[in-house]
Amino acid sequence: MKPWKRLSLEDLVTEPVRIVKERLLTHAGAEITYIYRPGPVEAVFVLPVTPEKTAFLVRQYRHPTGKFLLEVPAGKVDEGESPEAAARRELKEEVGAVVEELFPLPPFHPQPSFNAVVFRPYLALGARRVAEPELERSELLTPLELPLAELYQRLEAGAIEDGPTALTLFYARPRLKALGLLD
Repeated sequence: MKPWKRLSLEDLVTEPVRIVKERLLTHAGAEITYIYRPGPVEAVFVLPVTPEKTAFLVRQYRHPTGKFLLEVPAGKVDEGESPEAAARRELKEEVGAVVEELFPLPPFHPQPSFNAVVFRPYLALGARRVAEPELERSELLTPLELPLAELYQRLEAGAIEDGPTALTLFYARPRLKALGLLD
């Protein structure tokens, strides 16, 4: 049983994402309004690593921040698509790469106070470029390749501002070290 009772639910926006306004009666008897993005929604984040100990990344413009951010390739899991298939599709679309192996890392909720999205990070090994990126019209990004050691130096210096990218790198580090791909 949920500790809060729904009094009303209203769609504020339905496109491009659904945002709702919910009136609730809390466990303490207070009536509150909560605005959020309901689930289920999944997205994947992929750290593609080459045999040469480099990683494919993107520098992507994020309008709310007004900045270009360094990120791992990522995207939404489409309806009826598995997270692994979405990870492979996003790699091909954003950096033109394929990988030999995908290892799931621990999933996480990036902002549970506002949405029910689940992020599913992956470590992808044996990455290689096979094509040019196939970007969506709304994407403004540049693929790039960085040595893993430099990427982790940037992480440690606080230069990775995208939270999901930072957490994907954090979760991937022990496996990269165990495989001898990172000192």
